[in-house]
Amino acid sequence: MMKTAAKFLLNAVIYVAIVVGILWGVPRFLSWKLKTPYPIAAITSGSMWPVLKSGDLILIRGVVPGAVAKGDVIVWQQDRGFTIHRVVAVGEKTVTTKGDANFTEDSPVPHAAIIGKAVDVRGKLFRIPFLGVISTFGARLRGGDASSP
Repeated sequence: MMKTAAKFLLNAVIYVAIVVGILWGVPRFLSWKLKTPYPIAAITSGSMWPVLKSGDLILIRGVVPGAVAKGDVIVWQQDRGFTIHRVVAVGEKTVTTKGDANFTEDSPVPHAAIIGKAVDVRGKLFRIPFLGVISTFGARLRGGDASSP
């Protein structure tokens, strides 16, 4: 009986250690590999519908300032959080973006505010449907900003 309880406890500790290791390690590995402090983002609105849907999880690849082009989906930081929209015009010091489902363009974004661009695979944005819901729910429970990557 004691051996069974000890074995169960050991298995539980190993399982928890693996889960914690994955939750801690995967974002750090992705941050290193994708060259950005924010490698993962949850979509929290319908502004990029139908390409990205609320609740999707995307990967973000870091970019050097000025290395974005018209049509890229970028992530930038502003006072109230992060925004993920498509580039519609590139200027010398700023870019102009617009959500695919929005009617109006956003205010110009300085190149320095750009965190990165959404990772695509063979020309199609890489997204994991519904996995972002977990991230946004967790952020709301902690009282944080659900739009943070």
